[in-house]
Amino acid sequence: MAAHARARPRPVHRSVGNIRRAGRDWRRSRPFLGALIAITGGTEILFVSLSPTVHGTRTVVPVGVLIAGGILACALLLLFDPAQRSVYATAAVLLAISALTTSHLGGYLVGTMLGAAGGAVAFAWVPRVRGGRQVRIPIPGFTLIRGEGGLTTGPGRLPGGPGPDMAAVRPAPPMDRSDLG
Repeated sequence: MAAHARARPRPVHRSVGNIRRAGRDWRRSRPFLGALIAITGGTEILFVSLSPTVHGTRTVVPVGVLIAGGILACALLLLFDPAQRSVYATAAVLLAISALTTSHLGGYLVGTMLGAAGGAVAFAWVPRVRGGRQVRIPIPGFTLIRGEGGLTTGPGRLPGGPGPDMAAVRPAPPMDRSDLG
């Protein structure tokens, strides 16, 4: 009998579970909730800007539509380019605030609040790090400022002595006044 005839067919529920797991992993790997809230706020500002009963002397329709489109673009970029989330989230908050003056109080304040809240949630999101032990890596500039740069102990070294980066540096001999002149 052929090998493919002996293989058991995979159950359907496993493939559905794989799809659900892949979707869940995709949502968790980006600021999904912040983008969703920002999309809601941008959509609300867009609908208020385009509604025929709102157009008055204080509402500028094209600018309101552009601002709503900018918020929606930032929200979609949050979903599909999460590495630059701080830039897109800040832009979404600033666009939501600018909608206050251009699209009838930012879509009756609801669109502005949703856009700013979505940007804030997206800005605060950090990716979850998988793995066991977390290793604290010192920031090089701060370790030099605090005086911890290169201070290691090892065979033949005193605690607090020069580290491997200072081993080749020798102090200059002290100067006496006869050398000056």
